[in-house]
Amino acid sequence: MPRGGAGPDDVETLIAMSFEKVWEIGHHWDNANFASNAMSNRHTASWGNMGLNDFGREPRGPLPNARSYRWAYIFEGNWTDAYVGISATSDGIRAIDAGLEIGPGGEGNARARSFALGVQGILSCLLALWYEQSFIVDETTDPYVVPEAVDYDAMATHALEELDEAEAASRGSSFTLDERWINGNAWDSNQWADYLVSWKARCAANLPRTDAEAGGANWSQIIANAKNGIRDVVVTGTDSSRGTPWYDGLKSLMQENETWHRMHMDWIGMADQSGEYQDWLSLPLQQRAPRRLTFGDDTRFPPVNEDSVTSEIVSPSIASDGPRSRYHETIIFRPARGRYRQSHYGDMRYDDYTFSCSFCFFGPMEHMTSQEMDHYIAEGHYRMGNFAGAAEIVNETRIEAGLPPAPSNPSDPVPSNEAGECTPRKRYDVQGRCGNLRDAMWFEHFENVFNVFGGLEFWHGRRNDILPAGTALQLPMPTPDLDILVPDVSSAGRDGRASTAGPGSEGLPADFRSALERAALFRSALERAALSLANLEASRTARASKKQDLVIR
Repeated sequence: MPRGGAGPDDVETLIAMSFEKVWEIGHHWDNANFASNAMSNRHTASWGNMGLNDFGREPRGPLPNARSYRWAYIFEGNWTDAYVGISATSDGIRAIDAGLEIGPGGEGNARARSFALGVQGILSCLLALWYEQSFIVDETTDPYVVPEAVDYDAMATHALEELDEAEAASRGSSFTLDERWINGNAWDSNQWADYLVSWKARCAANLPRTDAEAGGANWSQIIANAKNGIRDVVVTGTDSSRGTPWYDGLKSLMQENETWHRMHMDWIGMADQSGEYQDWLSLPLQQRAPRRLTFGDDTRFPPVNEDSVTSEIVSPSIASDGPRSRYHETIIFRPARGRYRQSHYGDMRYDDYTFSCSFCFFGPMEHMTSQEMDHYIAEGHYRMGNFAGAAEIVNETRIEAGLPPAPSNPSDPVPSNEAGECTPRKRYDVQGRCGNLRDAMWFEHFENVFNVFGGLEFWHGRRNDILPAGTALQLPMPTPDLDILVPDVSSAGRDGRASTAGPGSEGLPADFRSALERAALFRSALERAALSLANLEASRTARASKKQDLVIR
C-alpha cells in the first residue's frame, strides 16, 4: 500500500472487500445468527456458546447487553461488521468523488462506485433489521461528528434509498464484477442491479416487528421486487481453515445434529400426527421431555423412527420433496438446562456441505433462493386479500412434499387424509387442530428459509407474532465503537474537524487556494481509504482467531 494513502488498486480492493461484511453478517456464527435462531424456536440447543443457552431459555429473560457478557459479540458483531463495511464503501466513494481514477481514464470508477453504493444499502438495511436504533453513515457524513441515532424505520428508509440509487447507477453503466467480489459470481451490471432489487424485497418484508406493523408494509412493492430481482444466489465456499471469509457457519455448525442443532419441538410438533406434541405442550415447562413423533404424508420428515435415517440431500432452492430431517435416539443437550430444549430430530439438508471437510467446508452456499422470494410474494398476496394467489404459491411446495393443497378460503382447515392426519397443526396448540391457509403459509415459509441467511427465521416469526411470549423483537444498540466510526486520521485536527486548506492559505489567490483545498480533500480521502482497508484486513484476521470459542460450554 502506498505510504500515507491508498492508490487506485487499493481503493478498488477496499470496495471489493466490503461485501465480505454482508456475507459475514448473514452466514458466520460469531454474531447474532445462532441466538436469533434459538429465539425463533425453530432450532434448539442448550450449549452456552453463541448465547444459545441464554437466548433459548424459557421463560425468556432480559438481554445481557454488556461488554462483560461472555458472548457480547451477539450484540456487537453485526453492528461492527456493518459499520466497518459502510466506512470502507464511504471512504472508497469519497476517493472516487475527489478525483481518483480506477483503471485507464477512470474506466473502473462506475463499477466500483455502483458496487460500493449497493453494499452500503445492504449493510444499512441489516442495521435496520437487527437493531432498535443505529446511525446513518455514508459518504456525505462528516467523519468527525457523531451523527444522531435514528430508529429502524428511518434507517430502513435510508437503506432503500441507497439501494435505489445503486440500482440506477448500475442500470446506467456497463461492467462485469470480478468473480472474487461475490465469490464465484462474475455478474454483469444488470445482474448486480437485479440482486439489489431482491435485497429491497428482503429488507422491506423482514423489517416489521409485529403483525400489525407488517400489515402496513408496502406489499405490492415487495411483491414486484421479489418477482423482478435475482432469485437464486449461490456463493462458492472455500477452505475456511485458510482464513477465507467464504464459508457458511449456518450450513455447517448451525445444522450439525450432534453438536449445535436439533429441531425445536415447537417446530417439529406442527407436523406431528401422533398427539405426542400436544401432550408435551400440555405439561409444565420443566416436565417436557423429548418425544418420538409420526409425520403422516409429509415426505420431508422421517417416514420411520430409524436412527439417523438419511436420504438424498435436498437444498431449498432445488425441491421440497424427500426427507430433510432425521431421527436420533441419543439426546445431546444437558437436562439441567431444560429438557424442553431436547429433541430427537435434526435437519440434514446441508449435510453435503457440513461434512465436506473437517472444519474447513467446501462447495456451493445458498445466499438467496427462489423459494424465499416466492414466500414474500405469497405473504404479500395474503395480506392484501388475494388468498387464491397465496395458496397457489404455498401449494407448490406442499404438493411436492406429498401434501394436499391448502384451501384458498382462509378460514377452512387444510385437508386431512383418511387417517385424520393433517399438516400443519396450529403452532403451540394443545388441541392439535389442523391449521388453515395462514398456518400452512407460515409452515412452508419456515421450512424453506432454513439457514439460507442469518435472521430470516427470527424475522419471519416476529412479523407474524409467532415467537414465544416475551421474546425480544430486536437487539439494543451496543456501546458504539468510535474507533471504527471515527478513525484517527493523522492529518486531522483534534478539534473535531480536519483542515482542508492547510495553515497560511488564507492569503493566497482564490483559484490557487481552491486547488489546494481540492488536493487536501483528495489526500484526506486516500488516507481514510488506506485506514479503512487496514481495518478490513485486521477484522478478517481477528475473526479467524475466534475458532477457539467453539469448545462446547
